[in-house]
Amino acid sequence: MRCWTLPVVGLLLGASIAVTQAAEPGITDKEVTIGMWTPLSGANALQGTSARDSVEIGIAEINAAGGINGRKLKLIAYDDSGSPQSALAAVRRLIDQDNVFALISGSTSGATLPVLPLINRAKIPFIASISSNRKLLNPFSRYVFRVYANEVVQAERVVDFALKRGVKKPGMIYNSNDYGIGGHAAVTKEFKKSGVSLVASERYNQADQDFSAQLLRIKESGADAMFLWALASESGIIVRQARELGLAIPIYSGGGVATPLFPKAAGPAGVGVIASYVVKELPDRSTAKPVADYRAALTARYSGKLPPGRPSEYDLAGYGAIRIFAEGLRRAGKDPTRESFIAGLETLTNFDPGTLFPVTYNATKHEATEETSMLRDGKDMAWEIVR
Repeated sequence: MRCWTLPVVGLLLGASIAVTQAAEPGITDKEVTIGMWTPLSGANALQGTSARDSVEIGIAEINAAGGINGRKLKLIAYDDSGSPQSALAAVRRLIDQDNVFALISGSTSGATLPVLPLINRAKIPFIASISSNRKLLNPFSRYVFRVYANEVVQAERVVDFALKRGVKKPGMIYNSNDYGIGGHAAVTKEFKKSGVSLVASERYNQADQDFSAQLLRIKESGADAMFLWALASESGIIVRQARELGLAIPIYSGGGVATPLFPKAAGPAGVGVIASYVVKELPDRSTAKPVADYRAALTARYSGKLPPGRPSEYDLAGYGAIRIFAEGLRRAGKDPTRESFIAGLETLTNFDPGTLFPVTYNATKHEATEETSMLRDGKDMAWEIVR
């Protein structure tokens, strides 16, 4: 009786282990499924299409090299148009219906922050490569990892840059969305450390096209510099209108302005604008091998002709994010779980994703870096890195 029972118990135990392993969401013997929600249409489509393309290109390269620990990667991506409601629906679908293993990229801050409770409740890892909002990791979440410097660090760097150039009476115009409000708070706080206050603070809405009232108030305030916390879709218009109104003061900005679209949209009016920048290379100019290789792959994806404003920093961020994901998964071992994947990410120390600054995570720190670059719109109406 005992001789018969032991093998049966062993078989049942083995079956139980197999079922447990198979039950890990998004994992099969051959695939790991990743989910993405991002703006593929609407005013912020540059960010979303850059993220999707870069993640898909990175996945194709990883799969061509054999995948991770014998498994290929698969991406499911949904368009949220930058809408919080669409983002919530997309993330619920990814978690509850598609049963993805992890999430990558995310959307604008306004369509990422509202889904954090879903992510934390599901205990699903999320590597964020678009939102720079301080609230993404405040309070800290063990499931969320950011790949570049947050808005507070960006503000610290650009404010420090301005102070060293003698700015004493800054004014500011900013978007009324989460990105703009967060940037305004960070810039205000950073200036306060040096005893400097904003002499004007002007908000505008995403759909606005006429900024003359806000810009005139900044001009009348006697500001000796203007801080612009905007996205690519409106930043060029704001700078052109500022110059047309005779606002000839220096302009400083955050990472949302620092896209290839800005110099083209602003034209000669944008020359001299300074922006903090979250990646270490210029995506459209750098000869660094990871960036050049990505640019070639993106060009091939679009049949030899790149879309306007591409590649952008969001391309480089997404491409770096999938490399970070792959390394974390590699370190999770041959039978990965969400928990072992998180543990794998938390062992990354000065890991170089190629297109981003080196990242370091641990059990209490999921902000990848505090490094940024500084850009200037040069005389050829193209960004250049300020060394």
